[in-house]
Formats: sequence, structure tokens, C-alpha cells
Amino acid sequence: MLVKLIEMIEKNAEIMAGELKAKLLSDPACSSHQTLDDRVLYENIFEVYSRLGYWLLRDTEKGEVPTHYSALGAQRFEEGFPLHQVVQALVSTKRHIWDTVLEKGIMVTAKELDSVVDFITYLNRFFDMAIYYSTLGYYRALNLKTAS
Repeated sequence: MLVKLIEMIEKNAEIMAGELKAKLLSDPACSSHQTLDDRVLYENIFEVYSRLGYWLLRDTEKGEVPTHYSALGAQRFEEGFPLHQVVQALVSTKRHIWDTVLEKGIMVTAKELDSVVDFITYLNRFFDMAIYYSTLGYYRALNLKTAS
């Protein structure tokens, strides 16, 4: 069931990326995202959704998450994004995934509910690391700029 939930997200990655892109572009708490090229924003979101199984199940703290999200945080600093908007975009992504799971209503039995709890645990762990490493990368870039 856990794999089924992940596959559902990956299978709907294109549609979901378009939905979240529209949400981010209309959310005042993410207004800096309006400065990004539409295609770049879409591709960044699509990457998370289309590779969700990898991010949740195969990557660990020693894998791509620290590198990818530290680089993202530094990039957003260089682009002039306020840190709270970087974090809000990640939180919005997590909520969008969860809202999609709830909307599809595929949780019926107790065993399926157990799998959903596992899914939420993996999802929270991933986004906790994404937020942490994005913030770390952001502050490293800030410190480099301040030191020079």
C-alpha cells in the first residue's frame, strides 16, 4: 500500500506539478516564486513528485537530499528569496501531496490506514530534511556573502 501511494503521486506528477505551480504563484507567502521562469518552477516541482519513491525510500541523509536541498537554499538566497518563502514552498509541496492522498480516498481498511501512517512518516522525514538542508544552504550562502 505504501508503494501504491507513492506510485499514485508519481503517476500524477504532471498534473500535480501544474496544480502546485498555480498555488505557489498565487500565494502571497510565496511571492518570490513569481520571479522564476514558469518552466523552471514547474520542473522543480515535477522533480519532487516524479521521484518521490526515490526521495522517500531509497535516499537517506547521506544521499542526494543534503546536496540537492543545500544547493537549492543557496540558489534561492542568490536569487533574493526570503528564507520564509523558501520554507513555505516546501511546506506547500508537502501539504499538496497529503491533500492529494486524502482526495483520492484510497484508504479503506485498517491495513491501508497503517500504510498511510508509514507514508506520512516518510513524507514528514523527507520534508524535514529538505527544509533543514535548504535553510543550511541558504545560511551558508548568506555567511559567504557577509564574509566577503
